[in-house]
Amino acid sequence: MLDRDRFIAFAFATAHLLLETDNGGRITFAAGARCGLAERTTEDLVGKTLFDLIPEEEHTYFRLLMNRLMERGKLDPTHVVFRTAAGQRFSSLIGGCRLPSYVDRCFFGLSIATRSPDRPAGHCLTDLAAFTASLAGRLTASDAVERNQALSMILIEGLAPWTLNDPTLREGLEAYLLSVSSDGDAAVRVDDERYAVLHPEDLTLEEIRGDIGRLLTDRGAHALKDALQVWQVPASAPESAGTNPRDKAPVTDIARALAHTLQAFTGAAPEDLDAAGPQLIHTLNTTIARVQQARAVIEARDFELVFQPVINLITRRPQIAEALLRVSNTPSPRPFLSFAEEVGLIVDLDRLVCRAALDALADAQRQGQSALDVSVNLSPISLNNPRFLEQLEAILLSYGPLARKLMIEVTESAALGQLDSLNRVLGRLRRLGVRVCLDDIGQGATPFLSLNALHVDFAKIDGRLLAGAMAGGRELALLRSVSEIAGHSGIELIGEQVETDEQRQFLRANGIRYGQGFLFGAPGPTLPEGTPPAPLRKNMRRRGEEETWL
Repeated sequence: MLDRDRFIAFAFATAHLLLETDNGGRITFAAGARCGLAERTTEDLVGKTLFDLIPEEEHTYFRLLMNRLMERGKLDPTHVVFRTAAGQRFSSLIGGCRLPSYVDRCFFGLSIATRSPDRPAGHCLTDLAAFTASLAGRLTASDAVERNQALSMILIEGLAPWTLNDPTLREGLEAYLLSVSSDGDAAVRVDDERYAVLHPEDLTLEEIRGDIGRLLTDRGAHALKDALQVWQVPASAPESAGTNPRDKAPVTDIARALAHTLQAFTGAAPEDLDAAGPQLIHTLNTTIARVQQARAVIEARDFELVFQPVINLITRRPQIAEALLRVSNTPSPRPFLSFAEEVGLIVDLDRLVCRAALDALADAQRQGQSALDVSVNLSPISLNNPRFLEQLEAILLSYGPLARKLMIEVTESAALGQLDSLNRVLGRLRRLGVRVCLDDIGQGATPFLSLNALHVDFAKIDGRLLAGAMAGGRELALLRSVSEIAGHSGIELIGEQVETDEQRQFLRANGIRYGQGFLFGAPGPTLPEGTPPAPLRKNMRRRGEEETWL
């Protein structure tokens, strides 16, 4: 009797509602909270089927879950969308088991989920970025219960046109992928013919290929079986020690490597994926090693800043110094920065670069120098990360008035497509006294849009636009238009890659007051001294997201 009561207590400790059904899903017993599924009492659920409580578009998915329960005897807590008696939908976690002594019964525990899956009922996720961002959390949870995962990537060439004639084919495929995925919501539609699914490691590549092949045949799409390709990579570090680069890799590093591997799968042409199985696993292992190396560089601050002056072309005196990153034992920082962006390490790096630039300013101040203002390049990934912005604000406040000598640079190409959100971020920083420079004007296709829409203090003219303008033609007209717009908006222009006096004179002749390049000085390890920066246009000062006339 005690054991029975104990297990009853355990059941109610982990679920809001307990259900017993026959093998067809008809409820034979119900106890606990009704969860809105019945109008009056929990007992009113008896006689209904679970399919009566679930939206129709979730039926195929749930039927597959029932089949897995029948085959394996256990269903781990899985996200399922239910519908209340009043017609409202809610996400639940439902787990199940079967007992050898009750072969005609299934036992379920249902809990209302604290978070709703991002997927619509019966369908996979469609936001690849959200899926990859969730990998670290999913792997951490599975690691805590010692349940290894794998990531499978599926390509069915020709699926898109086929599903136009038979939408149920896609519905069946997505229901299957959800049914085998971790927690029932870890499958994503990458595009109309590619999917990725995170699932328990004991589900093999051969099983997935066989299951999808049978589904295609059953739906009359047997011709697509020859176009079906499946690749699988482990999503957990091996337990044994050894020389494998994935040994003892933190879950966050594995998640970053998986996301990077998934991006490689997403961007590859179908013909390049024919022999991708071993290559994807090699990519994963290599990426994990690179992630660990990059993280070690960042955590050890194994980098330095060098400073290149920006010159006032009228006074010929330094005005600003751009802080440029140099990474130890790396000939060029560009590949390191690109990889850090791809795997999500750039946020930590940008935070440390901002602190390093402010430290250089503080050192100059302690030595009694009149240091130039310092500009740092920030990734749009960092600027769109709320946690980074909170950390940066805290850093800026900790340096007091010195923080007003910091300027951030954001590339024009990064601004395109997200002008409103970027403006809000920039306004938030400007209210703290940070000035903003729009970099690489001329590389993108719409410099006029960026200059008009973004509230910035400076804009840099890309060196290629400068070279083209000096040769005449379209680039010259573009440069003059940019200069005119900047003049009306109170934006100071900086010409980049200035290497000759002819270029300097050309900039001055076209109303550009600042220049940067080897003509004025190469990047150096120390922060140059200079005079305090000249004010912006006397008739206008731009703060936050507003313009005020003084």
